Amino acid sequence: MAEGILSPINRNNKFYSEEDFQYECSLLEEFIEEDLNQVIVVYEVDRTKTNVHSTYKESKQNIRYKTPKELPCMYEIKDSETKSYDGQSNNAVYSISGNLQAFIPTFMFEKYDCNIRRGDYIGVQIDTNRMAYFVVTNDDKVNYSNSHHIGSYKTAWRVIECAPVVESEFNGR
Repeated sequence: MAEGILSPINRNNKFYSEEDFQYECSLLEEFIEEDLNQVIVVYEVDRTKTNVHSTYKESKQNIRYKTPKELPCMYEIKDSETKSYDGQSNNAVYSISGNLQAFIPTFMFEKYDCNIRRGDYIGVQIDTNRMAYFVVTNDDKVNYSNSHHIGSYKTAWRVIECAPVVESEFNGR
């Protein structure tokens, strides 16, 4: 086959087709949007308006964000952890939220005009008065594992991994 030419996926046509895949995606979409009702708020870094270091591709000052967007998904916040400022004596102990994992079908990114990348921030409404914030540590853009496929047909979702942040790093403003 010539390089750069895309072809249809024919390996499973006897048992599974594009129509089957689209049907299962529509069931997943209905479950997430109408039944599950979990939403994250995505704060995408505006990489065109933010001054980024040419070598290290990072910026800690004057980070500009696009307008926050709500994105329906399935998410899980892991158990909190107890940490210490001094690893030697375990004095000055503090507690921090566990990591966040968000399971997002790939079609949701296009539907909600959203693109999560490493370094973006995510907010999760904890209760009526408080939101917890996380920074994206793995955007799962390059993942072809079987666990991300539906019917061994093609990739259907991404698993976004995030670490908790303190309010001094990011607070949604």
